[in-house]
Amino acid sequence: MKSKRYVLAAVVAAAALVLTGCSGGGTSATKSGPPTLTVGMSTAPVSLDPLKAASGSPNRWFEDPAYAALLNTDKDGKLIAGLATKWGYVGTDNKKFELTLRPGLKFADGTPLTAKEVVASFQYFVSTGTGPTRAYFLDMTFTAEGADKVVITSKTPNPMIDRLMTPDYYAADPISPAGIANPKETAAKTFGAGQYVLDSSQTVAGDHYVYTKNKNFYDQSLINYSKITVKVIPNVTQQVQALKTGQIDVMSGDSTVGGTATGANLTEIHHASNWSGLYLLDRDGKVVPALKSVKVRQALNYAVDRAAITKAAYGAYGKATAQPATVGGPENGYDASLDDTYPYDVAKAKSLMADAGYANGFTLPVFYQSFSAADTKMIQAVSSQLGDIGVKLQLKPNANFGDWVNDLVGGKFGATVLGGGGGPQYINTAFGFLPTGVMNSFKVVDPAVVSAYDTLAAASGDQVGSAAKAVTKVLVDNADALPIAQTDAIYMFNTKVSGVQFVGQTGDLTSIIDWSNK
Repeated sequence: MKSKRYVLAAVVAAAALVLTGCSGGGTSATKSGPPTLTVGMSTAPVSLDPLKAASGSPNRWFEDPAYAALLNTDKDGKLIAGLATKWGYVGTDNKKFELTLRPGLKFADGTPLTAKEVVASFQYFVSTGTGPTRAYFLDMTFTAEGADKVVITSKTPNPMIDRLMTPDYYAADPISPAGIANPKETAAKTFGAGQYVLDSSQTVAGDHYVYTKNKNFYDQSLINYSKITVKVIPNVTQQVQALKTGQIDVMSGDSTVGGTATGANLTEIHHASNWSGLYLLDRDGKVVPALKSVKVRQALNYAVDRAAITKAAYGAYGKATAQPATVGGPENGYDASLDDTYPYDVAKAKSLMADAGYANGFTLPVFYQSFSAADTKMIQAVSSQLGDIGVKLQLKPNANFGDWVNDLVGGKFGATVLGGGGGPQYINTAFGFLPTGVMNSFKVVDPAVVSAYDTLAAASGDQVGSAAKAVTKVLVDNADALPIAQTDAIYMFNTKVSGVQFVGQTGDLTSIIDWSNK
């Protein structure tokens, strides 16, 4: 999931924060000690608990310092050791996977971290978690063999178990027995085995979060900063000013501030990361009966001028698309030909609406993250164009991510706006369109999607690309979403910080714990 932003109402508070409360940042080594790192975020975390936390960069900036994963990825996207040093599938059916832990591991509180604790944390994550990545682990069982071997068994073929062991998905970030025993405390404290621990005495919830060195981390030489601070500055423009004045060192931007990180030692990077548009949640028509009709959903797709909306909302940081997939490796399932499926054709859209029995249109309640200026522009433009075929969007802005989550699970809206879908289609479909998916809040069962997904799950080697494209085609033909644009992830930073880059050819950023001062 990409970073989102607060509405203009928070500008005054953000300005006050930048002008008076942001001192003490910076990465330079000072006379008083080793370097520190300060990063800016637009919204406070939903929770510090990996079971509930929002996933993806930059949301992981709250989690990665304190929670170590079983496996990691290097800057090229290659899997490397984490808490585990050996790993791999057993057999050829993509169902059984084993990991071997480092010896002598400890949680930050000093308690032992063995296979037993890893399995207990996995089981706790699956049985109790409410976060966006839990669905990927629901059909898995976990067992410990001795002190150092963890065995994972999937009921169905899963070609992504190794990738699911990385920090992106949280389940493989072991939580200590103390955290499992005190779930109410995990929202505001950390219970991991990462390089850092949250320092509650220096942290003010909702304003800034301070992480200091974990003396029990297995390799102290990997810890590059004496302290990491995540500072909440709700307005992205104010974040840019904080970056320019040295109060923060790294931030996630968006198209509204793209190109503004100018000045000495500042730079910007961007890369295609997500598709942005509408998840049509209520495809069974429980709240909005019209959405049950594939003709209606197809009409919505014909009724939008993607090129014009993309240019207005995302500028040079977006590319019009009609598919819930992004460019990348073959596993992403992106098929350029599918972008021609729904050309802008209002007459065609009106005809489909009439065929479906909705010639006079209908009302579609939509909630969206108003703290994203670019997505706000996008949904307002979509609302105007859908009005041309009689579809009235009843828009509800969410001022922060927590409010958006509440509306997602509330079951009162037919659709929502979210940037998602960057990466393997196996993961994205599980997230957005399977009955257990987080974004499938109405638990819609689409046999065609499930069938195509099962084929992808069992695919290997050269079969993966074609199977992933087949899933994308089903989603497009069924109009299960209303994609508008492929959008770039944008990051701005002080060049004193080394290692801030995209992983391979993806829109995923390297982990905050891998950065250092030059």
